[in-house]
Amino acid sequence: MAGGGKWSDLEAFWPAEEMVRDPDRVVPEITKCYELAHPKGKQPSAGDVAAWRESVYAVATALTNRGLGQVYVFVEYRVHEKMNPIDVVLAGTHPQGGHSYAAIELKQWRTVLRPDPSKATDGLCVSCRSAAGTLCDECALDRVYMPDYGRHKKHPAMQVKENLNSLRRHHSMFDDRYIHLVGAAYLHNLKDPKSQWISRIKPTPDIPTFTARQPADLREFLQTHFMPVADASAAQALLDRRRPVALLTSEVGAIVDGHTQFSLVENQLEAVNSVMDALRSPSPGAKKVFVVSGRAGTGKSLIALTLLGQALKERYDAKFVSGGIASRENFKRGARGKGKAFPTLNKVADDVAANELDLLLCDEAHRLTERPQTGSFAMRRGESSVSVIVTRARVPVFFVDGDQRLFAEEIWSEQELTDAIYELRAEIVPIRLDRAYRAVGSSTYDAWMKRFLNGDPLPWHADDDQDPEPFELYYTDSPARMEKFLQSKLDAELSARMSAGMCWDWTDHTGTAPDVAPEKGWARPWNAGDSHSTPGVPKRRFWATDPGGFGQIGCVHTAQGLEYEWGGVIMGADFTWAGDAWVVDREHVRSKARRVSSDKDLLERIRNAYGVLMTRSIRGTVLYSVDPGTRQLFADLGVPKL
Repeated sequence: MAGGGKWSDLEAFWPAEEMVRDPDRVVPEITKCYELAHPKGKQPSAGDVAAWRESVYAVATALTNRGLGQVYVFVEYRVHEKMNPIDVVLAGTHPQGGHSYAAIELKQWRTVLRPDPSKATDGLCVSCRSAAGTLCDECALDRVYMPDYGRHKKHPAMQVKENLNSLRRHHSMFDDRYIHLVGAAYLHNLKDPKSQWISRIKPTPDIPTFTARQPADLREFLQTHFMPVADASAAQALLDRRRPVALLTSEVGAIVDGHTQFSLVENQLEAVNSVMDALRSPSPGAKKVFVVSGRAGTGKSLIALTLLGQALKERYDAKFVSGGIASRENFKRGARGKGKAFPTLNKVADDVAANELDLLLCDEAHRLTERPQTGSFAMRRGESSVSVIVTRARVPVFFVDGDQRLFAEEIWSEQELTDAIYELRAEIVPIRLDRAYRAVGSSTYDAWMKRFLNGDPLPWHADDDQDPEPFELYYTDSPARMEKFLQSKLDAELSARMSAGMCWDWTDHTGTAPDVAPEKGWARPWNAGDSHSTPGVPKRRFWATDPGGFGQIGCVHTAQGLEYEWGGVIMGADFTWAGDAWVVDREHVRSKARRVSSDKDLLERIRNAYGVLMTRSIRGTVLYSVDPGTRQLFADLGVPKL
């Protein structure tokens, strides 16, 4: 069944024993689920229905016959809206403890032949199609010839391998090495003795193929990976732990309304539960102030928006402020009908009395200045920004990442923030988010990027067949090539943006002057200001989310706190690789960071700025540097070149 358009999730899952006991009810239910999930509401084909009635029933029977009837069977499990579904995913408990999952590829084949280019070349690789009757090693092992179709097809085990990779890529639970995940192919109609060779070939060593003549082997496989317990928690985890594929800004309204595809996991869930408990059941003694810390992509804004929605739903007086103007304004625009919940810090300081609010959430606390700023960007007199947030609500919550401070006036590191809270005689409740989720949950990219910017770079290994890297990283020696590549992503209806370090002058506010000129013959304008009238050019705060933003180069101000699917980062002469360390050239710094007097602190702030730009993408990033030595570093580290 091939996926076209935007499918919904096919919510068809039952315990195996229920599918065996009542197939006449279950199969129509699967059909109904299919129609609801289909982009156009189409009915399944006769072949699909036959597969559910025969193939899925065969797997459920094999489980039930071994006492594994409580294992959940997910039918046509769609990992991603644009990908083909997995025929069956099993969810249960492993004999050694913990959740256990199996992806099963089902085929109704009754005969299958070894690959043979003399019969047909369709389905073979390019070299084998042009060769004279010979097969490469991969086609000889990874392909089979199907006489009913008159062409070669992938060995079923290769499809299983792709399915396992998809499950790992799109579900955060499989980051845990104690979660068991296996796969197998089952050809339950393949009784032909001459076709049994297919089970004796393993294109992928750990993925077996079973035929109708191997019922005992299949049952032993199932019993090795599942135990007979009535525990549905593995099935629930599979439903809860899908990585979000949508952009946060596109889901703000749903998050604040409490209806969203984003699932909170681990410490994210702890943060929401802890804050809501404090809101519902105030404790005597010192005021509790929550400090949620985590690096880029760990879900701080998601938690803040989730808390806002939950508090408003329960009729608490809750507000969301932020040290970042662009992110707050985008969230405010996305939460239609709830704009009053997103005030400026100035408005809170002026209009809200002590403890008047039930809940005050401060996102991007690392970007707060010492005191609230006026419209002219001068700090006003009076109490500190931290004092405003702590004193105005019964439950104040800060979200902070010390690695995202950029300018001299952004003084609130995590330590300085906690010191200021203690001076206000409050109790701190620390919650640390230790896993990044933005870059398709890629722990590899997260670790690589941190080591890269810290001057201790690691090789980039993206092509491990056993554990492929879900996040795509490239470099280029041409910004024009970067732009062309990202334009292709836009053409594929994905969001894409180009950003740059602040090492070119910003001469106008119209979004038209080609200020960013990293190489001769190619220049683009910075993002526009917030007060301009250029047609088709978004205001500065909406550069990252409005369709017209691709025509300009974004800066750290307009990107911080937001995200897009694909990003290009232009590194300037302010930050270059000197062979064994990063060097900052103060003469090429064109931002407020120049006010940082210490060269050591300036290096940290410039590194933070590029860290922000390099962590905005959820699918892939393209890097370009004006410096040949830095581009050589990309090549030496094994980053693929466009």
